[in-house]
Amino acid sequence: MTDNLPVKYTRTDIENARTKGQLIGWVQAGAVVLGGVLLLKAIGWLPVLLMIVGAGFIGYKVLTRKKKSGSE
Repeated sequence: MTDNLPVKYTRTDIENARTKGQLIGWVQAGAVVLGGVLLLKAIGWLPVLLMIVGAGFIGYKVLTRKKKSGSE
C-alpha cells in the first residue's frame, strides 16, 4: 500500500530518531520523579496520601457501581 510513496528517511534515520525519542522520554521521566521527590520533601506525605486515598475511593465507587438496566 505504501510502496508507491517516495522514500524520505533511511532506516538509520528512523533508528536515530527512535533512540533520541527514548532518551528524551527517560530524561522527562527522571525530571518528573525528581520533581515529585522535591514536592514530597516540601509539602510532606499527608497531602499525597490523602490524594491517593481519595483517588482510590473514587475508583472503587466507579468500578463497583450498579449498572442501570435498560428495560425499566
